[in-house]
Amino acid sequence: MISMESVGACKQGDELGVPYGVEMLDLHIDDVPTATDLPDDKAWVEQPPQEPSQGLEFESSEAARAFYVGYAERVGFRVRNSKSFTSRVDETVIMRRFVCSKQGRPTKKDPFDLTKKRRNRVSSREGCRAMFQVNRRENGQWVASRCVLEHCHPLGLASPSSSFRKKIVKKTWELLIGGEAQQSGLGAGGGVAQSLLEYFKRMQVENPAFFYAIQLDQNNCVSNVFWADARARMDYSYFGDAVTLDMSCKKNKRAVPFVSFTGVNHHRQLVVFGSAFVTVETECSFVWLLETWLSLMSDRCPVSLTTCLDDNVEAAVMKVMPSVRHRVCRKDVFSQCKEKLREVYALCPGFKGELKKCVNESETEEYFLGAWASVIGKYGLEKNPWLQFLFDIRHKWVPLYLHSSFFAEVCPDQKLENMHKLFQRHSITTTTPRDLVMQFDKAITSQREKEIQADSVTVAARPVLKTPSPFEKQASEIFTKIIFDVLQEEIVKSSGCLMDKIEDGYVTKYRVAHVDDSGKSYLVSYLASENRISCSCYKFEFAGIVCRHMLRVCLAVGMVMLPEDYILRRWTRNAKSSALLLDPGALAQNINYKTLSLRCNDLCRDAIRFAEEGVASAAAYKAAKAALRRAFSEIFAAKKSFCSMGPGE
Repeated sequence: MISMESVGACKQGDELGVPYGVEMLDLHIDDVPTATDLPDDKAWVEQPPQEPSQGLEFESSEAARAFYVGYAERVGFRVRNSKSFTSRVDETVIMRRFVCSKQGRPTKKDPFDLTKKRRNRVSSREGCRAMFQVNRRENGQWVASRCVLEHCHPLGLASPSSSFRKKIVKKTWELLIGGEAQQSGLGAGGGVAQSLLEYFKRMQVENPAFFYAIQLDQNNCVSNVFWADARARMDYSYFGDAVTLDMSCKKNKRAVPFVSFTGVNHHRQLVVFGSAFVTVETECSFVWLLETWLSLMSDRCPVSLTTCLDDNVEAAVMKVMPSVRHRVCRKDVFSQCKEKLREVYALCPGFKGELKKCVNESETEEYFLGAWASVIGKYGLEKNPWLQFLFDIRHKWVPLYLHSSFFAEVCPDQKLENMHKLFQRHSITTTTPRDLVMQFDKAITSQREKEIQADSVTVAARPVLKTPSPFEKQASEIFTKIIFDVLQEEIVKSSGCLMDKIEDGYVTKYRVAHVDDSGKSYLVSYLASENRISCSCYKFEFAGIVCRHMLRVCLAVGMVMLPEDYILRRWTRNAKSSALLLDPGALAQNINYKTLSLRCNDLCRDAIRFAEEGVASAAAYKAAKAALRRAFSEIFAAKKSFCSMGPGE
């Protein structure tokens, strides 16, 4: 059985020397010529704040909300979302209304209805009619259609509400550290930490492949906890090429210090490779977390790792996994922009949309540098320190500089589920760490059941072919349904691509462009001697999916099947159908605690895989049960024979 141990070598409070930071580049915003040079008297800092009024236009509804929230903060009231209407055609939102937090009247409650829990609190609703409504036009722009500025209550700083006062109450997981250390330590008296560790011990008894580790602080009290089961390690062996260090639970109103190593499976569903409570977010804590997790995964590093924008996390990644392609989550960068650029967003509603367009749609460095300088210059933000910092680390978060590395993002525009959303969807409450872990385990079990259901759908479904292309027929038999749908779109659109050979030789080069956008072309290189092909769009390198430009050239050079090198196993139906991996050499090792533990873990992983295949159908279940009975008979016979030989033979 695996013992509880602290894998990290450093303790809280240890000095790690000079931290590993981001290498600052020599290129600065001032070095790039701006497309629009505004005089000093037009800089945004000197523009008077604009009040809400009908006719104002915004790039998006979020930009409109940010503008109204900025106005509310200056005047002295709070904003909440109200009504929204969706289109009957495509169900997209076409109207949003933002109102004062005191809008409406208190709801009347039946004092004799004992089926509902009551909380004695005063309602903040006073019937205020102040509101700001925006509607979406056909061109995608949002325009203010209604605006009421008058309030029926005094404006100014509001007194702390009951919900605000609740936030200052010490959180349950804070009992793991700090002033309550003596009551929560692992010594006499136990506490929150003791309850959590007892649960882990019980899990380890039920499943010997379950692993957990703790890190203690200088007072010998629990500061960080990590755990993972056998299924997490097995999933990592299949889908551990692109990993995300998910810290999105910090967005929770109670700021849960929950961290997970996550990825996506062959159905583009969320999979978890291990989880932790990190109550002290220091470089030492993240070094310990990464080292513990990596040692559990047999020191096999992923190809890429995505993290939030955090100096301590980045320093730990550089120290533990220097060869891994590290990316800062673009969504987290834009999320921090809401706080860092709050005044800019409020005063310049169009800036947010233009900044995102510059980052997301740039395909060449020349275009990005020009677009960035144009947007920054347009709003007079050349000296903004936050934007200068983001520009300096652009190689870590702008997609243009990351597309040559694999991140398993098949559809960058489609939002994938993270831990924050998983907690919301499964209504995971933050009562105690032990209860949270138990609720999280149930949620992950449900998530794994969805994978089995997706496997069944893929096997039963017969995709409808849209073209006579041999690539489409081959893909329909190899890939999972959701991946095939993506590749099918590429195959269909490849027929609308124009191709022109620009260089003939050892490596043949083609210029490929879509007929609807002939001004934007891509360079496809084909090496006939090795049957290798690549495209300047880097879709295959980034997502593992062959792009339409490569498919067009493949047809032109006479290929009728996709080469094996361009079929990523992780996206196929057989991503997890490899034979059980047994180590024959392990049977010859001497018996000791470590080898028994390794054997147990290996058998548990194989057993999980065996069970997944056995539940696919009633016939498979009967076959699995029969195979288990035969296997047990052979195991007992081998064990009896081994015992009769004696330990020295």
